[in-house]
Amino acid sequence: MITLSNEALTISINEVGAELTSVIDKQTGYEFLWQGDPKYWERQAPVLFPNIGVFKENSYQYEGTTYHLNRHGFARDMEFVAQNVTNNSASFYIKSNEDTLKVYPFEFSFQITYILFDNRITVTYEILNPSSKEKIYYNVGGHPAFNVSHTSNKSGKPEFDEVSFHFEPSGQYLNIPFFEGGLTDRNKAKYTLVENIPLLHRTFKKDALVYQISEHTEVILNDPKNEVQVRMKPNRMNFMGIWSPYPAKASFVCLEPWAGLSDDVTATGDITEKYGVFELSPNEIMTHDYTMTFNKGPVLK
Repeated sequence: MITLSNEALTISINEVGAELTSVIDKQTGYEFLWQGDPKYWERQAPVLFPNIGVFKENSYQYEGTTYHLNRHGFARDMEFVAQNVTNNSASFYIKSNEDTLKVYPFEFSFQITYILFDNRITVTYEILNPSSKEKIYYNVGGHPAFNVSHTSNKSGKPEFDEVSFHFEPSGQYLNIPFFEGGLTDRNKAKYTLVENIPLLHRTFKKDALVYQISEHTEVILNDPKNEVQVRMKPNRMNFMGIWSPYPAKASFVCLEPWAGLSDDVTATGDITEKYGVFELSPNEIMTHDYTMTFNKGPVLK
């Protein structure tokens, strides 16, 4: 476990999955990050690579061969190597190996860097294609879960307590619904106003809320009962998911910056034709990042 700390925050990162496991406000001791519970969801902030969500029929094809990859890929369960650790930054990496090549036929180097500055954490994903001949195809994303206020409603059932989110700038964003089995259905996507949307558990009855975003979009999660606000600003990540498990009713909400999506219901199965897939030429590097800002105290809605 790697720990970084400054005057505002103390954070911890597990080498398994290079997963963020704790974000503590130094002044109050408040834990921003969900601590995991198998009853609801055992993970905390898994990294999604080389795919996001699921493939249609749980498989894909590349150059005539069929491969099988689990939901959200394999990086979240791999042991990363820590390097370049300082008081306020740490990098972790994995490389392709015999096991990854069986399910993902591309050579790669994948590095994750965490930088702590004041009350902000920047997470950078760097994908290197070391091949001198072959392109690689991938998606990558984050899945951090944040503790939020929880209470019992009038029926005595667990419910979020005045939790909401909004986008800045506010406006109409393309909402992409899920189909059965975790596939997306872009034919039913429609623009909706994202402005101070209250969250209830039934909000996630049909899985995550997914929006196509621009390079200027920032998502803000408000929890006035806890006097907490979490802001997330993605870069080169064109979709945002908001999720909490259903029908389980847990006291957390995930903000998920994604460079890519689950397969669409119309997917051909060929990974080179996958909607939202990133293509990386031989010997090229691509980076994607997002910054989280953590505020504890009186929150402006």
